[in-house]
Parts: sequence; C-alpha cells; structure tokens
Amino acid sequence: MKDIKSRFLRFVSSKKINVFALFLALSFTILILNKLSRTFTNTITFSVNTVNIPETFVVLNDSSQQLNVTLKTYGFKFLRYYLSSPKLTVDYDDKLSLTDSTFSWNQQRSYSKINDQFDKDVEVISISPDVLKFKYDENATKDIPVVLNKKVQFSPGYDVLKGFTITPDTIHVVGPEKILKALTHIETVPLDLKDVHLDIGQTLKLELPENKDHIQFSHESVRLSAKVEKFTEGVFNIPVAIKNVPSNLSLKYYPKSVSVSYYTNLDGFKDVQEKDFKVECDYAKHLENQSYLVPELVAKPESVKSAKIIQQKIEFIITE
Repeated sequence: MKDIKSRFLRFVSSKKINVFALFLALSFTILILNKLSRTFTNTITFSVNTVNIPETFVVLNDSSQQLNVTLKTYGFKFLRYYLSSPKLTVDYDDKLSLTDSTFSWNQQRSYSKINDQFDKDVEVISISPDVLKFKYDENATKDIPVVLNKKVQFSPGYDVLKGFTITPDTIHVVGPEKILKALTHIETVPLDLKDVHLDIGQTLKLELPENKDHIQFSHESVRLSAKVEKFTEGVFNIPVAIKNVPSNLSLKYYPKSVSVSYYTNLDGFKDVQEKDFKVECDYAKHLENQSYLVPELVAKPESVKSAKIIQQKIEFIITE
C-alpha cells in the first residue's frame, strides 16, 4: 500500500499530470464551443417592461406579465438569456386597445415591434400568449398626515413643552385612487430614545406602504425637532365653581377649593399664576342618588404642559 501511495504522489507531482489536465481542459472547451456554435430552437420566458404609459393612468399589474417567445438561433445567443433576466418592452403608444379597466396588447398587431428587439441572427418562431391585459387605474392626489412613531424616555426633570415638530407634517402623494383611499396616514420609522436631556434634531425615514411602486411621494423622509427643557412642579389652591344648578335648588358644597398640581418648564414657572386656572363642577352630569360632584379642570395656562386636580370629589347637600 505504501508503494502504491508513493507512486501516485510522484505521478501527481510530475509534469505528466499537468499535461493531461491541460489537454482535458482544451478538449472540454472545444466541445462547449462546438455545442454553442450550433443552431437551437428553444422557448424563453421574458418579463414585460412597459413604456410610454399615459400620465393620467397607472398600470397595476405590469410586473406580473410575461411573454413566452420561441427563438431559433446559435447557442451563443441563447446563453445570454440564461445568464440574465430577459425582458421585452411593450409600448403603450403601439395602438393598445383601451377598455373601462384594461389596456390590451395583441401579439399579431405588435409582432414587428417585438421582433425588432432581437438581433438579426435571432429568428422569432412564435409568441404566446396572444393577448396581454394590463389593469389600470386613474391617478389621484392626496395630502396625507405624517404620524411620529416614537418611544422617548426623558431624563428625570426634563421634558418638551411644545411637543415634537415634524417637517413636513403632511406629504403629497399621487397614485391610483383605490390605493389612496386606504391611506389615512404615513408613520415614521420607529424612534427609540432614552435618557433624553438635550434638544432633538434628526431625519427620519417614512414607513412607505408595500404597494409603493404605484405611488409617487413628495417626500420619503421628514425632519424631527424638539426643544428639551428642565421642568418642575407647582401646586395652587383653586376655587370651585358649580354650574347648571336648577333655579329651584340651592346647594351647599365642600370643599370650596381644590389643590391643582401642574407641570411646566423651569423658565416659565414664575409666570404661572393662580388666576389662570379654572375648576368647575357640572351639576347636570351628576348621577341620581349621588351625593357628590366631580370637579373638572376647564382652563390652564398654555405654558403648563399638564395639570391635575388632587381632590376628586366635591360633597354637596340640597337646601330649601
């Protein structure tokens, strides 16, 4: 066994094997060239590329259309179709039939236009199917609001007073009316921020719908900005007013005022005043046999981001 192994290794390392491999490669190359130089007849599937579509229409299914073309030519010519995704062009200016919902392409009427797309030494034997139908829809326009998809966590004591600004906050779209009717808004890609304490300013891409190929968008991204500020809390004691009390009733209620806590930016804290808050109870909203009213905060300063009433019940009795 050792002797056989030793002889094989000497044969492999010798020049004889290199000469043998060279002749083998040459023989294989000549065989392939001989095959490719012969004439073959075969059927190739071509995808359809549409051109010169009228501006008032949009084709809904052109990417799914195919033509099966039987060709006769040299093997070298066929090789190019197998190495790439072959396409043929259908011209909408080529006297296509128009109905209420489709354009119709007829191979007999457009045979010469298809034949012209092949080299002179490629013979077109047949084309199928005989007819292609392209569904279309009329273009429509629509302004669609942009919705921020966010998950933002601020550092303790920080927030935004005026919220987030999106520029532009609406985008103009052009496309099939049936598709645009279903579009109510466009979301941004998810924004996930943590421990935010500095101003926000960045560009966000839009989450475009799956059928975006049939729609033109004025923008595919928006600019997001927000001023991040230091915030603080304050508390005021606000008088309670009661409205919609029937004229034949007289009420006594307690407490006469409630504590209201509010949250605002540090720069505007000194400008917040008690008189800018208003708390009311609506007697018309109370339930029968219920001995209390629910206070509501009906007014607060614009500089206050949020506010809440600490006391949730106003007890009352009806007096004669």
